[in-house]
Amino acid sequence: MHDDGYELRTAIDDRADGVFATRDLAASETVMLGVPGRPAPANHSHANQVSLTAWEFEDGLAPKVNHSCDPNCGVRVNPAVHGFDFVALVPIGASDEITFDYAMRNYVIEHFPASCLCGAANCRGTVTGWKDLAPERKAAYGDLVAPYLRAADASFAYI
Repeated sequence: MHDDGYELRTAIDDRADGVFATRDLAASETVMLGVPGRPAPANHSHANQVSLTAWEFEDGLAPKVNHSCDPNCGVRVNPAVHGFDFVALVPIGASDEITFDYAMRNYVIEHFPASCLCGAANCRGTVTGWKDLAPERKAAYGDLVAPYLRAADASFAYI
């Protein structure tokens, strides 16, 4: 049996489905490869923003990876498939939930409840987009965010 290092588990903590590590994963390890799907007509809760004006649904288990304000993964564009790979920001233990901050791929978040459900000690209280992240949080994520987000910051800095 091949172990990809993750599996889907359903109905976790009275929330949605989630993706969990099935083995220990090292910091900087690619946890899950992106699987791009079809274009999305507009911003959507399960769409990756691929530029400031375009979104794309992703196939595979990526849509089941939950948000956290204190994520253990970041995202990196996989140039071979043009999807977002998940990369460990910190070591992830077997049975830990794999999470990322939705602000790592979306400039603005429009489709989530008023309250964040991540439960992290440093929870922002709401699921926000990149535009609303504090500068120190943006810096902490380094290069493991969608590249157009940093470009947007640079271009909007002059407006």
